[in-house]
Amino acid sequence: MQDLIAAKFNPPMWMGDQIRRDQLLERMHGSLTHRLTLVHAPAGYGKTSLLSQWRDSIDPASAEVAWLTLERDDRDLKRFVKYLLLALRRDRKDEGAKAALDLPPRAALSAVINELAERPLPVILILDDLHHAFSESVGQFLESLVRLAPPNCHFLFASRDYPWIGQSILAAEEQLLEIGPAELRFSAVETECLLTRTDRSLETLDIDTLLDRTEGWPIAVQLASLSIKRGLGAERVIDEYCGSSSDLARYLSEQVLMTLPQETRDIVARTALADRLTGEMVDLLCDRQDGWMVLERLEQQGVFLSPVSWDRREYRYHQLFAEYLRDRFERSDRAQFAALQRRIAAWLAERGEVADAINHAILSGDDLLVASILEEAGGWRLIPQGLQGVVVQGLSRLPVQLIRSRPRLALAQVYLQIKLGELGAARAEYDLILVGADEAELSVDLRTEVRVVGDTLTDYENQPVTFDDLLAREALLRKLPANDHLVLANISETLGAKYLEGGWLERALQPTLAARDHYLAIGSRYSDLFTRFLEARIKRAQGRSKDAAAILHAAWSSIIENFGDRSDLAANCAAFQAELLFEQDLVSEARELLAWALPHMEQSDGWVDVYAAAYFTEARALAGEGAFEEACDVIARARRVAARRRLRQLEMLADICSIELQISQGAPPHAVLAAAAVIGLDPLADMMREESPAYRPVAIAASLCRTRLRLLIGETELALEELAMLRAYAEQHGAGRLLVDVNILTAASLRARGDMAQARICFDEAVGIAMFQNIVRPFVEARQFVQDCLDDALGNDAQVDRFRAQFMKSLARSLAVYRNNVTVLGVFSEAEAEVLLYLSLGHSNKEIARLIGMSPDTVKYRLKSVFRKIGVSKRRDAVRISAERGLIPAGAPGATVLSH
Repeated sequence: MQDLIAAKFNPPMWMGDQIRRDQLLERMHGSLTHRLTLVHAPAGYGKTSLLSQWRDSIDPASAEVAWLTLERDDRDLKRFVKYLLLALRRDRKDEGAKAALDLPPRAALSAVINELAERPLPVILILDDLHHAFSESVGQFLESLVRLAPPNCHFLFASRDYPWIGQSILAAEEQLLEIGPAELRFSAVETECLLTRTDRSLETLDIDTLLDRTEGWPIAVQLASLSIKRGLGAERVIDEYCGSSSDLARYLSEQVLMTLPQETRDIVARTALADRLTGEMVDLLCDRQDGWMVLERLEQQGVFLSPVSWDRREYRYHQLFAEYLRDRFERSDRAQFAALQRRIAAWLAERGEVADAINHAILSGDDLLVASILEEAGGWRLIPQGLQGVVVQGLSRLPVQLIRSRPRLALAQVYLQIKLGELGAARAEYDLILVGADEAELSVDLRTEVRVVGDTLTDYENQPVTFDDLLAREALLRKLPANDHLVLANISETLGAKYLEGGWLERALQPTLAARDHYLAIGSRYSDLFTRFLEARIKRAQGRSKDAAAILHAAWSSIIENFGDRSDLAANCAAFQAELLFEQDLVSEARELLAWALPHMEQSDGWVDVYAAAYFTEARALAGEGAFEEACDVIARARRVAARRRLRQLEMLADICSIELQISQGAPPHAVLAAAAVIGLDPLADMMREESPAYRPVAIAASLCRTRLRLLIGETELALEELAMLRAYAEQHGAGRLLVDVNILTAASLRARGDMAQARICFDEAVGIAMFQNIVRPFVEARQFVQDCLDDALGNDAQVDRFRAQFMKSLARSLAVYRNNVTVLGVFSEAEAEVLLYLSLGHSNKEIARLIGMSPDTVKYRLKSVFRKIGVSKRRDAVRISAERGLIPAGAPGATVLSH
């Protein structure tokens, strides 16, 4: 026994100050109620540290603990048994104990079992690094020992490999406790505790990123903390973690790779090239036929390989280990590395796994392979299928001439530029494709694809189309193959969108639903969601706001599940939802959505409808809260996006919205008329007289805006004439939402003409449409024209049913809130507005001076400024005119005038 090493009977002395694993220690106490505890994980997971901490926590008076650290020499069964006996009998000095060390293994097993049965206390045997000593004979000895030892014995084995010592029976009898890599990973709290010892301040983001990068692997976190302690920044440590010269690389080389047989080392190096491993992938990379068996063996050998799912149909290496191996392989044999990457890429492409195939093709450095995989996968078709990132990644690696030489890749470049809002560049590239198409002999199918992408570009450019153009698209649909779902979906979706934009609501729904069916046929959840947005827009235009809200709610749930709550799709959906919420007068909820969605949309893909919904809802909400200057800033942002993305319709809608806000805020009529002349409101509104105007939404918005302006300046008959035209259009096209606005303004016009009976009928019709859909905001926005009609309806109790009365009372409350928030755009300063308020409440100049802490002369000066701005000379007229314009709450003591 002169050669035996006494240090093996205690935990290593070099372990130093360690992070206490309190949660794991609590679980480890279950060892005393289980026959066998297995702690198994690859190198660096803190197995020894955990066992040492647990050993120290045991009260010597409650149990006897024997510790044995094993080495490769202990594979010899006789040597193993001698060490085991000495570990169990270290405190015994009698000759019988020494004699037992010379017994054969079987006899020693019997002697140990018999003796342990006589021990008064529970006995705990800890074997650390069992993977070093494990052999068939050692395994059989341990299996017998665990099975035959008396009940007061408990065994704790720690190993990188997974040892088979008959634990299946113990598991069935609930006598097996297992702690694996998932449990041994550092938690966020443990990681933070370790990193705070570096005496360097770290952001929570750095800690979270490091934890995500290391997957909680304790040795990796420990080495990172040492690097940070030496002065490296956390970001650099994370970025350089797997370089060949890093501490982690040296650890992996010494502690993992060099301990493996050469054949296993080669298999691990090759298989680490794939992110996900199956038996077939192992066969492909290693030229074998037993891939699944290889994976089973590797999982048990402590090489950081773990199953992705419970059924073990896929495996993955720890990301840091895999990156280290890939870097090592590429440095040592670049040619072989590239050849295997090409092999993986081709194999994945054949199975339709395009994203992974492109990744490996790029790693191979083979541009032609990247181009071929992208082209054969459909090129531009990948983008509407939700694989835009794959196209970006692939095209970014290819020379421009190679892209232009392959039509589907050239179309992909155009489609990508469309989605990125680079419409000018997209048009230039598309024109080059058209020139090449005229010179080349393209197939019929390819020419159809060129047209589809061209139509998509035209739609994003928001170029006007005629009804005949849309009928031609319908005819094209009937000629296309029924199984080309993507092309059919794309044409159908753009057809539905253009029918909606042109006001042909009755024709817009069918192609929209058809597009959805085609997208679902190819499993494109991404593009399917755009058809849901479109369907919701159609329903809203029809006046079916509740249906639109339900559609958007379902779309939102799908977006959250599949794409995330801060994705581009989520922002688009939030914009449309905010618009509906605002119409219900749920202003705070609408603005809460737009607070994140609008900035997100400005940096991502969008189109006229979604921009209009977001910008103009936000602008109207701000104006309604008295923040007119901020509302103007939002309109300016909309104009900038329109200019950058060449969206002429959005620019015109922004101009009209600015005029509408001026009207709703009580601006002087002469100022509004001047602004209307600047933007050319009359020509825009006159487009409503055309059968197919270039931009129907612009024509409708301009016509409604001109009607409000005419009512403001007393041109009642002209207003009624315009409203009659709008009504005829709305009734012909089923535009129920437009009818609400038309009826509100018609009621105000008839009332101004003195036709009270017809005014009541029109207002009642507006209420009848709006109340079942909870459409409130159109009444609030037109408060100058609505208030008298509403007061008249509320005063006519005999003719108003309970539901209508309830809805109109809610309208009255909303109008009161809006009125109290109103500001006049730049006319009054805050001090002037305050003086005007107290004037409206009947106070004299001296009283106003006392109330607001000004001198009477200053109050007099402020009042003169107010009189000049609204064109009056008397106090009484100032109050009357201000009340008529909604600048002060008429007869509402204590209300506040907000101004800027």
